[in-house]
This record gives sequence, C-alpha cells and structure tokens, in this order.
Amino acid sequence: MIRGGRLVPKGGRLGRHSDEMIDGTICVVDGCSLRLIGAITSWGAQNKMSLSKQALGLARGPTLADASWERGMAVLPGAVRRTYPANATIAGEYQARSSILIMTAGWAAFAKTLPNGSRLIVDFALPREIAIIEFAGEAGETVTALSDVTAIELAGPVRTCFSRFPQSICEAILVAQATRYARLAEHLAGASRRGAVERTAHLLLELACRAHRSATSYPDRFACPLNQAELADALGLSAVHVSRVLKTLRETGLASFRNGVVELHDHAGLIETAGFDRSYISS
Repeated sequence: MIRGGRLVPKGGRLGRHSDEMIDGTICVVDGCSLRLIGAITSWGAQNKMSLSKQALGLARGPTLADASWERGMAVLPGAVRRTYPANATIAGEYQARSSILIMTAGWAAFAKTLPNGSRLIVDFALPREIAIIEFAGEAGETVTALSDVTAIELAGPVRTCFSRFPQSICEAILVAQATRYARLAEHLAGASRRGAVERTAHLLLELACRAHRSATSYPDRFACPLNQAELADALGLSAVHVSRVLKTLRETGLASFRNGVVELHDHAGLIETAGFDRSYISS
C-alpha cells in the first residue's frame, strides 16, 4: 500500500513524484519509470527528507565502467571472485541457484536447450555488465562462458538485495534486470518478425553498443568471441544461413565478421537496414 498515492486519469501523464510505502520504502515515479529507494523506517526525519530529495533528483551514480565499482562490489558482504575458462558452464539448466554476477572480463551466453537438442541463445553478458542468474522454479537457462570469464559473484535472490546492499548497488541490479527484459523483447521480435539480414544487423549493432559502452556513438570495430554456430543459435538461423547473411552484409559494404572481429563499415546503412533503436540498451 502507498501513503499519499496519486490518481492519474486514463490518458493522463505521470509526472515525477515520490510516494512512501507503509513499510517506509520510498518509490519514485518519473513518467513510466518506477524506482524503489529502500526501507528507511529506522532513519530520522532529516535523513528521510535528504533521501527523498536525492531520489527526486534522479542523479545517476557511478557506472560499471568506473573502476571504483569493481572495488566497491568486491567488498560487499558475501562477494566472491570467480573465474571460468572458455566453454565452462557457469550455471546449468534446472539447477536451483540464484546469483548476481558482475562481469569484469569475458563474455557469457544464456541459452535454452530444447528436447530435440537444438539450442537458442537468448542473451549475452558482457564485461562491465551485471548478469542475473535467477529463474522461476528449477527450469531456466544454461549460462556458459564464451571466453575466459572473471566475475564478482553476489548471492541471490534479487528480492533480498535491499536488506543487504547499499541503495546504489540495488538500483544497478534492478536496472540490469529491467534492461535484460528489454533485450529479450527485442530478441523475440527479431527471431519472429525480422528477416535474416535485419535481425543479424540488429544483433551486431546491439553487441557493438554493449561492447563499446557508449550511449551516443558506435565503434568501427569490436572484438567478438562468438563463432558462427553460436551466432546462428543467437539468431535462430542455421550456420549455413548465417554464412550467407554475413556474405550479404560484407558485399553490400555494411559490416563484416572475421577472425573474432566485427567491423561496422556503414553505421547509418546498418541502422537503417536493422531498424535499430538503441534506447533499449542505453538506459
């Protein structure tokens, strides 16, 4: 229940405001974005007011690109440094496990294996990203290291974070979870509604943005540890089909993928071909 909630008419716009939950949790609404700021019932009125002002300011904290984040994550309660060699299983399907990985190096893949043995890669985890390994019940995905991975592991589940970690860490974890949902929606749209060339261009642009970690620009090239079979599993295509698509992208001067390096030759043309809108990964 919310103390001091607001009624917004149908078609009305949600402005920026904060409400206090009965348990003392502050939630901030900015447009359609909701942020939970944690329970503060044990704080005095002055501290509560200070936190409310900070929440309403919606100031961004340090990003995972900052070196201070890795140091800060490493000293959190229960934090453990993990190392996984390429092709190692980080979490197995149907394995009851909940953890939060702060990727410091390497790429990992989240994949679903079907009864007939075919595999679909549904998402990736890249350096300086938070990977959440938490599935409903025992069914889930297999998380595999695509290259040598180092990470800081925090014990889950996510719902207990607010009682264990600082506000900025909790917010980063929630943003990572929301961003993953956005990526999954794009991947589903690509596999079901985009043509082979369009979905391949879209995925290459997404990986470029995530590897480059820029909200405004695209790299000319980036290292990508995927092989052709893994790229096919991520696109829902056969390896032969992917080979043909990559040839098309190369011959049209849009992009090329050779020897573990993706080159984006024509940013504007690639964006137009894919119908790419980077807002879902630029938050």
